[in-house]
Amino acid sequence: MNNKEIIDIEELILFILEHSRPNMGIKKLNKLAYFLEFSYIFEFQKPLTNVEYAAINMGPVLNDYKDIIKKMLKKRKIYKNAEADEGLEDYLPLKKPNKLDTNLAAFLQQVLERYEKLSPKQLEDLSHGLDSYNITVHENKKKMGGTIDKDLGLLDYSLAVDDLENADA
Repeated sequence: MNNKEIIDIEELILFILEHSRPNMGIKKLNKLAYFLEFSYIFEFQKPLTNVEYAAINMGPVLNDYKDIIKKMLKKRKIYKNAEADEGLEDYLPLKKPNKLDTNLAAFLQQVLERYEKLSPKQLEDLSHGLDSYNITVHENKKKMGGTIDKDLGLLDYSLAVDDLENADA
């Protein structure tokens, strides 16, 4: 698979935060990033970002997501929502994402609209059904934290945009 990155992970996070409802917790943010990335891989046979994803008990997450979030907080690209429910880490954008190619933005928006309505638990359950996640967990003998090979995204037929369009009909 061609490893040329299309957008920076910080830009993807800003896009998600900018185009989603407020109160975006870290679990949901991780799952939405995964679904956007792996839907893109399925459709275009190349990665969207250069970030890796890890398979953990709660489903796939951005590898080193804590460091990514800390860096974005420090750069003042995002901030913690002071009105978040106690014990939750919700984030809101301080900066707008860079303007994306029109076709890319439309694709990401279409995928995001499908998944953003789901709760973090629903997204977790959905991600547990994906081949890319399950193969990674199985290959690591159910030990969590293994890196998900982005080529496995080509197996996740349920991420096809056509399926999203048909499900909404």
